Amino acid sequence: MALKLFTIGDSISQGFMSGAGARTDLSYSTIIAEILEEKNYRYPLWDKGGLPLNIEVVFRKLQKRLGQDISGIFEWPIAISLINNYLDEIEDYYERGEGSLENCISKEPFHNVSVRGFDVSNAWQVTPKISKEYVEKSEKKGDNFFGMVDESLLRTSYRVLASGTKNAKDNFTQLDWLDHHHQEQGVENTFLWLGANNALGTVLDLEVRQTSNDGTKFKTGPENVSFEERRKENCNLWHPDDFRVEYQFMFDKVVKILENNPHNVDYKVFIGTIPLVTICPLVKAVGESSDREDIKVTSWKVNTANPAPMGIEELNKGEEEPVFYAKYYPYFVFADNFDINTPHLNRNQIVHIDNCIRMYNRIIQEIVAEANKKIGAKRFYLVDLSTALSSMAVKRNHHNPTYEYPDYFRFIYPTIDTRYYGTTRDGQIKAGGLFSLDGVHPTAIGQGLIAYEFLKVMKVAGSFKGIVQNAVPWKKVFENDTLYNQPIGLLGELYDNANFKKWLIKKIKN
Repeated sequence: MALKLFTIGDSISQGFMSGAGARTDLSYSTIIAEILEEKNYRYPLWDKGGLPLNIEVVFRKLQKRLGQDISGIFEWPIAISLINNYLDEIEDYYERGEGSLENCISKEPFHNVSVRGFDVSNAWQVTPKISKEYVEKSEKKGDNFFGMVDESLLRTSYRVLASGTKNAKDNFTQLDWLDHHHQEQGVENTFLWLGANNALGTVLDLEVRQTSNDGTKFKTGPENVSFEERRKENCNLWHPDDFRVEYQFMFDKVVKILENNPHNVDYKVFIGTIPLVTICPLVKAVGESSDREDIKVTSWKVNTANPAPMGIEELNKGEEEPVFYAKYYPYFVFADNFDINTPHLNRNQIVHIDNCIRMYNRIIQEIVAEANKKIGAKRFYLVDLSTALSSMAVKRNHHNPTYEYPDYFRFIYPTIDTRYYGTTRDGQIKAGGLFSLDGVHPTAIGQGLIAYEFLKVMKVAGSFKGIVQNAVPWKKVFENDTLYNQPIGLLGELYDNANFKKWLIKKIKN
């Protein structure tokens, strides 16, 4: 029997929440696997709150011991000790304990091989062998005070990609696992959502380090640029022409894998577009109202009536539209006390980054359209998550979001939005709900909405036969969202203590 679902992606697809890859069980693909009744859909579970650091766990440990605030000369040493003890616990578990390289491999391979931090090239380049080599090179002795697990990204990739392996598969990448499952039993539906990390580092670092100025970085072929070279260069924004070369290279491999179809499976691939960096609340727009502008930009939205175009001529033409941009974008915790010396991105930088991503999405649409045309069948479907998330944004839409939420959301209270999660000291939610505490990744509710967007397109493709409005188990999704149903009153401390702000941002960036 064919496998109903296989997922390739990065942190969102992995179920990354509040700074840790921990809740793959709550990710959008797991929700859909249950809807499709794919009982064998396998994914990793992450103990101790996951890697590298679960910020929600930190706040809950502090709140349990110290209540809704941290005050006085005696409570801060207790708070510091609690945080350090938790960091030591994670280090012990993932560097030397049951979560270490020697002990973490599952006997069965996973069907969700998404890995936090992966960019497009990592899909064909990163293997368990590479991951292990870098981890072993960097391993330290003992714990560091307030230290993090070393090489946590590559420890994550090792566990995800090495599970189910037998020697020869030590060199299996994400794409190799797709090939393995497709040859072994056939894969009916593949989720492919990569590309966000070809730009996301700009808002994590508040700095732009572009691959090239003329799009010629990979002109000799992306396969000729090693993982080591990429790692040393540490670019955080791909020139759109460089992105095209890499995405095309990756996509051609996917097409070749799935077209080699020994089980004659009626396969479909659902490809996510890339959200704009200004949608996530990690950075916050600041500046006088007179400094805020509607900048004219060109965007290319997916034709929702035709998400599987057969040729470029079927794509929507670019639309020029005014988009709101502020003058400065610092981390959200420093926005209220912003001055020009506060680390930030300026308007020119943030517009450039967003425009690169808009072009990435156009490139993805063109590559998908040409692949369908070449094959002569509708196999590749676009899921326009970029437009969906942009239409949810509060400030981007002048506090009047245009997104049409599922009926279940009509009378929920507290209501939810895209702002950073905020609570009162007595534990009442006053903002947010769609993004977790790292300000980048969705909550369980946000993951449910992503599942909803995928299901809409799966319905068009014939991969889902039910009623989309009723498909996502929203009651269960909300119950599983601990930030929503168990608000953290202590979160106010984050805004009141400068050292706590700096510590949190440092951990999010790691």
